[in-house]
Amino acid sequence: MKKCPNCHQEVAADSIFCEHCGYDLRQTTTEAAAQPKTKAKRLGRRRKNSTAKPGKQPKSKWFKRSVWAVIGIAVIIVIVLGASFYNKQAGKDKQIANITDMISDNQSNDLAKLLVSDNPNLKITGDTVQPLLTYARTHQDYVTNMRTDLQKNGQSADHTFTLIKSGHTMLFFPVYKLKVTTMHPTISTNVANATITANGDALATSKNDHYSYKAGPLFPGHYTFKLSGSQSNKSVKVNLISSSDMTKDVNLSVKAAKTAKDTTNDTNDDSTGATTTANDDNTSGTNTHDSDGDDQGNGRTYSDYDDLSSDGQDAVDQIYDATDYMDDIDDYDYTTTQAHDNVIQVKVYDDDDGDHMDTFRYDKANDILAIYNSDTGLFDKVTDR
Repeated sequence: MKKCPNCHQEVAADSIFCEHCGYDLRQTTTEAAAQPKTKAKRLGRRRKNSTAKPGKQPKSKWFKRSVWAVIGIAVIIVIVLGASFYNKQAGKDKQIANITDMISDNQSNDLAKLLVSDNPNLKITGDTVQPLLTYARTHQDYVTNMRTDLQKNGQSADHTFTLIKSGHTMLFFPVYKLKVTTMHPTISTNVANATITANGDALATSKNDHYSYKAGPLFPGHYTFKLSGSQSNKSVKVNLISSSDMTKDVNLSVKAAKTAKDTTNDTNDDSTGATTTANDDNTSGTNTHDSDGDDQGNGRTYSDYDDLSSDGQDAVDQIYDATDYMDDIDDYDYTTTQAHDNVIQVKVYDDDDGDHMDTFRYDKANDILAIYNSDTGLFDKVTDR
């Protein structure tokens, strides 16, 4: 027996239609057979959804995104710290400081590697940069100002040195060098067949008595231009350091030889105020000197540079290179005496007014120059030459 799903009356088990209400019992059988499948599908979906665990998927995505965010922040921090460290240790300002320190510390070979010339004919080496190092020894403010100007403007105030990029390190950190403006002075002389030198290096030989020569390219710095190899000698010190000095005129013309000269004694002479007449004796043997070399008599003999002995000229050359006030050797007169073996004493006088400038002693054997110190009564060694 079974019940009709429509009227709920009992009907025979093999009935096709309900005997009470006529309901098609076959439909009930079909629905009953389909119902387990539907339930099975629903159960399957539930099991599948239960296996997927919907609550975990968003959590997994959030975790991955968090990890990548942390990695990204870490990379940014590393880059920022790396850039900061690089700037402090090897950045633009640090590289400029290193270059200027090399100038102050006389590191010529290392400095040469960080310089490039605006003229390909000038090969920059440790020897090439020496004029700049010589200038810097007596002009430390120039190096200090140069550093500040390069860091601020990328160029020295005199437009002689310009900061340029020269490649990269670690792919993107720039490497800097200094581009140098070279000098091309014009040198003139009235002496024919004389050798013109710059800091001891021969530049040219004068062909006539109205000779003019354009030198260069020369590295910026301090130069001593000399005329030698003839009966007349001339020496001039010149600073070629700014763009205004690029074509500077250097005059190596010599004066007519002097035969005699009347001068007044300087303040170191006695109170008689007597005058003496110069002659061609360049040993000053008629003078009397006390321990500091000052003249005590009236027999002082002045000499031009050209009239000095070879030892006297060597001593004056050393004095010339060591002093700031001597721009032209011919602007001064000299007296020389033999203080000791291989030691010559030179007194320097202004050519115009006869004022005594300084007293020096030059030990040629040991290449030592000393200047008299009136405070101590001793001769102090001159170190910067």
